[in-house]
Amino acid sequence: MALIDHPFLDRYVAATGDPERLERGHGMDMAIWERVDELLLDLHLIRHGYAEDGYSRHVDRELDRHCADASVAQRMKDLRL
Repeated sequence: MALIDHPFLDRYVAATGDPERLERGHGMDMAIWERVDELLLDLHLIRHGYAEDGYSRHVDRELDRHCADASVAQRMKDLRL
């Protein structure tokens, strides 16, 4: 499975997380797109106090596992869509 990287997030943000806004034949890996959606939802829940510390640590591990590097993981944490 490919990793989430800055170019992928650039396109995700440009489409405001809506795959319907992508141009035809976009070539985006929709499995990664869905993973970004899931992680952003998890981060939203954590930010708003709906997750326990253990779940927050789990999400941090998932970010490490799915993101190309720490700067991408931090960008994910900073995104507000």
